[in-house]
Amino acid sequence: MVAEKTTTIRMDARTLKRVDGIARAMSRSRAWVINHAIERYLDYEEWFVGAVKQGLKQAEAGDVVEHEVVVKAWEEKGAAKVDARR
Repeated sequence: MVAEKTTTIRMDARTLKRVDGIARAMSRSRAWVINHAIERYLDYEEWFVGAVKQGLKQAEAGDVVEHEVVVKAWEEKGAAKVDARR
């Protein structure tokens, strides 16, 4: 089992009220909501940092797509959406 440690954070009253509202709605404790939110935040940030590092490695290796190719692909995608709505 992972040993838990206590920490203290400061947050404005509005944010704490939102945390408490989510806790009530989910029948969870304030601590559970805060821990869950931090875990989700860390999961995302760790993924993002990894994706940026991977992208930088690809760019350094010359594995890139020219700007014009990306613009053309997005324009075609947008045109396809317009056609699908007709």
